[in-house]
Amino acid sequence: MLISKSYKLSVALLVCTPALATANLTQCTNGDLHRSVEVVYSDPGHPVPCEVLYNKLSEGTQESLWQANNEAGYCEDRAREFIGKLGEMGWACTTASTETPGEPEADASPELIEEEAETDA
Repeated sequence: MLISKSYKLSVALLVCTPALATANLTQCTNGDLHRSVEVVYSDPGHPVPCEVLYNKLSEGTQESLWQANNEAGYCEDRAREFIGKLGEMGWACTTASTETPGEPEADASPELIEEEAETDA
């Protein structure tokens, strides 16, 4: 079976990924200041445990705002509320990804994934 180079790279990246996987990341700017709000999961593919991280990129600091061990959706709800508050304070925010743990991407089909795994680029 032939395996594409991109598939091999994807597998290598998954193996080398830190324990926390980001499910959604929102970047915010206000003038020259940059912030990010991200929900990270300790067990990729599962909605809990999770943590909401607030990165002050311009200052090089990071804070853990909320954590959940049992309640699915808690981190996502808190992150959305916090991002809304940033918007009310004049921050312009854009979300990089809104993939939910445990759910496949909307445009990915099993047939396409298997086909990519069996072809060589």
